[in-house]
Amino acid sequence: MFSREQFLEKYLKVPVIEVENDVAKNPLVSVCVQTYNQQDFISQCLDGILEQKTNFDFEILVGEDESSDNTRAVCLDYAARYPDRLRLFLHSRENNIEVYGKPTSHFNFKYNMYSARGKYIAICEGDDFWNNPLKLQNQVNFLEQNKEYGLVYTDVNLLTGNENKKIEGDDRLKNFEKRYDRIKERQRTGHVFWDLLEKNSVNTLTVCTSRDLIIDYINRFSKELFAYDHRLWLHVATYRKIKFIDEKWGTYRILDQGISNSSGFFNKRTPLAKQSALINYLSETNFNYKKIDKVIFPKIVYGILKNKDINKEEKTPITSILKSHPKLLLIIVIWRYKRLVSKLKKILFNG
Repeated sequence: MFSREQFLEKYLKVPVIEVENDVAKNPLVSVCVQTYNQQDFISQCLDGILEQKTNFDFEILVGEDESSDNTRAVCLDYAARYPDRLRLFLHSRENNIEVYGKPTSHFNFKYNMYSARGKYIAICEGDDFWNNPLKLQNQVNFLEQNKEYGLVYTDVNLLTGNENKKIEGDDRLKNFEKRYDRIKERQRTGHVFWDLLEKNSVNTLTVCTSRDLIIDYINRFSKELFAYDHRLWLHVATYRKIKFIDEKWGTYRILDQGISNSSGFFNKRTPLAKQSALINYLSETNFNYKKIDKVIFPKIVYGILKNKDINKEEKTPITSILKSHPKLLLIIVIWRYKRLVSKLKKILFNG
């Protein structure tokens, strides 16, 4: 287990400056914004949050990661104009946590999570924005009335660059739309752990989730430095249901920058995030055979075992599980057998 104090002791090299504010001490929701070099977008992001109409108090936490452009100045201006709504944290690049030699938003994100005071946390990265002023109210209403749910998210609009509309002929948009269409096929409500394990379908910018689950993940899996969103939603799905609202309450901006858009960055490590989530799920369900998806489980495990980007030592957690639980290994053997039979039938009768 980790804690805020241990996190700061390990990673804090330069003190984080919190700009003086008069934000409510007991908000129901904390809206967390992480921003870096987003001077052209951060205003639209913050405006969409400030326009939220709620019957409860909410705070806006902005982590500004010492941008090299004008982002910090914009954030300081908003903090001065909305001292009762916005808590601005000024970070130093010396605190940045690198993964595989590349800077990430891990410190910024975790600092925001640890600093949040709300029962619920909503997230909107600095280059995205919300377009429904009742987003927070509707999501909190649902979570308050349905305690078995730990997260609610919605559909999104897509746009490129500074444009607030689709650009005809934009290849980036066309390609992303094709990918997103495949993601939308997996967006559903209920116990969605296995669907999420196979493919992340949660639109992070529209998420409203329980803070206790986020802090539980950060504390228990502090050594994990994967792209935070997919692994985090898998943690939520292990313990609670997830709600998908098929309405577009946010807008995702397609850019060439950023960790998620770096060529292959983190992608090679995704199987390790899935391995971690899978092992935790199996443990929490006491390796209940009935709760294992007999198609997705073997597909994911087989993919991990065959992955050449993961070394033998990194695969040890899942191989140890299979050795100690032969019934799980049998699921994979049966799945592989069925696949081979299917391929053989196609060759014999359709060849």
